[in-house]
Amino acid sequence: MNVMKPILPFIFLLLAFTVVTCTSSLEKPNSYSQITHWQRYQHFLPEDLRFRKDNLPSEEFIELRGYQVHLDRYQKNGAKCKILLVHGGGGNGRVLGTLAVGLQNLGCEWLAPDLPGFGLTKIPAGKRYVYYEDWVMILNDLINREKQENQKFILFGLSIGGMLAYHTAAHHGEVDGLIATTLVDPRNTDVRDAVASNRFLSRVGMPLNSLFSFFTNGMYFPIKWFSKMEYITNDPSFSDVFSEDPYAGGSKVSLGFLNTFLNYNPKLEPEVFQVCPVLLVHPSIDPWTPTQLSKTFFEKIPTKKEFVELTGAGHFPYEEPGVTILQEALRKFLGNL
Repeated sequence: MNVMKPILPFIFLLLAFTVVTCTSSLEKPNSYSQITHWQRYQHFLPEDLRFRKDNLPSEEFIELRGYQVHLDRYQKNGAKCKILLVHGGGGNGRVLGTLAVGLQNLGCEWLAPDLPGFGLTKIPAGKRYVYYEDWVMILNDLINREKQENQKFILFGLSIGGMLAYHTAAHHGEVDGLIATTLVDPRNTDVRDAVASNRFLSRVGMPLNSLFSFFTNGMYFPIKWFSKMEYITNDPSFSDVFSEDPYAGGSKVSLGFLNTFLNYNPKLEPEVFQVCPVLLVHPSIDPWTPTQLSKTFFEKIPTKKEFVELTGAGHFPYEEPGVTILQEALRKFLGNL
């Protein structure tokens, strides 16, 4: 009976929220032209990373795994490389597209999908929750659809998207390069402590969620309850824009997604990863996922690899000189491919 006492409040809390958190009810429009949230980021970005009328991507929906996946495409005819931008929790393809704008002179075509639960991607009616593995498989299928002969295909993941890009490369096995701003393994206790909003959640709440997953998986809560969204940038006002964006950091996430993300095992562990060269471009001022957490995983990878520090940049790297360092690192990495 004494063992149950600490668990009972958690169970009652779940029961109390069951009625109001069983679905993520946000209506998804068909185009970013129908909403304005993404435009609010522009004020904080340097001129080279801002959207204008003449550099907006084309938009399309692709059916993958039953989802209507929204994709921003930065077309470049005859490009010898194609870069797939991979967002994490609290982001979307349009937000990451600012990097495609800023790095367009690299000569690549860029793709920026919205993964289910974020952006404009539509989840099938009646689907109780999104599995993290669905994200991996959607990206896997997108690679198969977009990969062309005589064109290098590179995955570029930011934030948790860095590990997602790794998981996808490990599963697919035939990409030409992997770039990540962070490589944090959610199975690692130190990583869970760092990314979770508090220690109680990482050490007690999420393990209890796994224990009661049959009951809790379909329940949705704001993602900012679980993560340190205030650290997504080092400017509190900019971080607030992320946190208030219902298509990004203001989204709801299911406990089932968190459970499957935290316990996902990659097809290839880092010690045997030989799929492609790896470039870790880690922001130097990142209080959310400190550099050493990424290097712990990165150092296990035996394939050709390089680490570059983005001086002066935060978790979402938009500051100088970090952006210029990023551009030069990518130019060198692509040239070597």
